[in-house]
Amino acid sequence: MQISVKDLSYVYSEKSKSLAVHALDKVNLTIEEGSFLGIIGHTGSGKSTFIQHLNGLIKLEKDKGSIKIGEFDLAEKNCDFRLLRSKLGMVFQYPEYQLFAETVFEDVAFGIKNFMPETTPEQTEEMVKNALETVGLNYYAVKDRSPFELSGGQKRRVAIAGVIVTKPEVLVLDEPVAGLDPVGKKEFIALLKQLHNSFVKTIIIVSHDLNLVAENCDKVAVFSQGKVVATGTPKEIFSNEQKVSELGLKLPVTATLEKALNGVGVDLNSDLTEDGFVRAFTEFYKGGNG
Repeated sequence: MQISVKDLSYVYSEKSKSLAVHALDKVNLTIEEGSFLGIIGHTGSGKSTFIQHLNGLIKLEKDKGSIKIGEFDLAEKNCDFRLLRSKLGMVFQYPEYQLFAETVFEDVAFGIKNFMPETTPEQTEEMVKNALETVGLNYYAVKDRSPFELSGGQKRRVAIAGVIVTKPEVLVLDEPVAGLDPVGKKEFIALLKQLHNSFVKTIIIVSHDLNLVAENCDKVAVFSQGKVVATGTPKEIFSNEQKVSELGLKLPVTATLEKALNGVGVDLNSDLTEDGFVRAFTEFYKGGNG
């Protein structure tokens, strides 16, 4: 599903002149199906407000722009938000805080009951089993346990299972690796890539971790003061050090290293992923430049 957002605006406490906050100001952004998009920007730039519009958590207000997601037009009165939310899953920062049911099974099954009420008990069990196994958990070992008795990593996986159980085509995540150690980050990103290679066609992540974005995203959208001020590949975005600095952001490690090497006459021109940087560096020296 292609996502097309045009002239999207939103004001918190709009009726109060003293409290009004212009969170979004005529945002225009097209997200093609198949993208792994990173949304970056300083705190308060409008990132989270933007993604909460995508499945109607924040309602699109009249005359405040348009949002079209595949066949869904969020401006239409008869837009089926229940069906949309089964196709566009939202994972908030610290998703384990979304857990609420008495058992893991009930927690993961909630999305099915909410979005797909016609599903039979047998189908529900199979869907929950598949979702838990997809995130790397043993269905029979955890299904009857309280989600609150699990480890932090297991809680996060259960929360993700509850979102992907309906097999959404789009997955939106706000600060997906917040609070994870390096091993946990690596495992979580591997899970996202696994999902992207399976039924999740488009992944959108909001993150302050620019290394994460440079390493994994094929497109980047930069927010500032409620506007999208730049879009492009990680290479295109992070090659403009002055622009990144003006926005109060820091370059990813690979971009910083490449800039330093450029300063001594080493032009790697890598894609800024870790593997791409190492490969370009190796080729440079193999070419007799070292």
